Amino acid sequence: MLDLNAVKLQLNALTVYRSILQNETVARFACALNSAQSGAADLFCESYGAFLQQLSIETGSLDFAARLERLIRFDDNAFSRAAARGEKGDAYQTLRKAAEFDLKTLCTVASVTAAELKEVVLSHGSDQGAEWISTLPEYASQNSFSQVGTALMLTELELFYRVNGYGAFAQFGAFRWDSKLVGILNPDPIRLDNLKSYEYERGLVAANTIDFVEGRGGGNLLLYGDRGTGKSSTIKALANEYRAKGLRIIEVTKGSISSFPAIMEQLREVPLRFILFLDDLSFSSDDAAFSALKSVLEGGVIARPENCRIYATSNRRHLVKETFSERSVDVDDVHAGDTKQEKLSLYDRFDQSVSFIAPDQAQFLSIVRALALEKSLCVRSEELDRGAVQWAIRAGGRTPRAAKQFVEWAAAQLLKGASILDE
Repeated sequence: MLDLNAVKLQLNALTVYRSILQNETVARFACALNSAQSGAADLFCESYGAFLQQLSIETGSLDFAARLERLIRFDDNAFSRAAARGEKGDAYQTLRKAAEFDLKTLCTVASVTAAELKEVVLSHGSDQGAEWISTLPEYASQNSFSQVGTALMLTELELFYRVNGYGAFAQFGAFRWDSKLVGILNPDPIRLDNLKSYEYERGLVAANTIDFVEGRGGGNLLLYGDRGTGKSSTIKALANEYRAKGLRIIEVTKGSISSFPAIMEQLREVPLRFILFLDDLSFSSDDAAFSALKSVLEGGVIARPENCRIYATSNRRHLVKETFSERSVDVDDVHAGDTKQEKLSLYDRFDQSVSFIAPDQAQFLSIVRALALEKSLCVRSEELDRGAVQWAIRAGGRTPRAAKQFVEWAAAQLLKGASILDE
């Protein structure tokens, strides 16, 4: 019969992976162990039911071993951090042995079956609820995780951490900054293959990104130009393209620019590469964030980490909104030229800038045709072109975004047998 006391002792002795005990499913499993050992049928039914409920919420199934495997893989601890950095010394070997001990314990826990728990409860000899307990739903407790062997599992985890990082950095490819890093569960899945035209502009951004990912430098980038030309999509697609090579993207709002030093210090020792993404950026002339970003780009007393780069998009080349009324008061500015240079200086702080200009009609129609072919639209090319031109007029301009919107609308129209041309 299962020795529950031994299992509980092993759980309580976890060291490196101890934070796993704070997971709600694991905590409820521990309660189920305690109630099974007590032999109280009512307590066991209550705690076991609560355990299964939480397991189903967290996993969408009743696979406890798979849940433990995921918790181990994405745990942030001293061993996973050291393995991600590729450490090899004596201190690391000590950590490795402690991690191996914990993995043996967690394999033991993963192999505990529902039938064994029921058997322990029923062995106390109480007839109360015996028949009911025997029919309780069971969870999955055996999979490759619990059967692969601790030594092989440890080696596989070391490789995983070295390639993917640790904790949330291994779990997520995209983050947003909200006073802290928050992983994005469902980031935009766009890939480079989904983007049409602008091969030259996109190639410049890609080349810089590859240099950065492969440790050859790469600089801070400004992508500016007309709306809807694919500036933001290019950055997100590149982040998706090179995630497997250790690239992560963090979306930062203009209001959080002052947090850049704190963000970079948090990322400095992480053995991955990070794009800090500022989307649709613009400033007013007295915007405090303007000076903060200039300072970050130029560098302060603290050295900027080599694993961070800033990518920004804007519809304005010089990022600062200017008005004629502001120019009219320049006569009162003793150093009007200096003031103007100050407004233009942020643009110069970026290592490279790439312009995305709205397409002419030929390029616009080329994008439409490529998207229509991808969608397998059954429509004559003349009709497609006329519909696209009409759509661009209504949309207020020719852009890749307008082309995509038109093709998606046209696909829906054709499905219901309607025309894609205006009457």
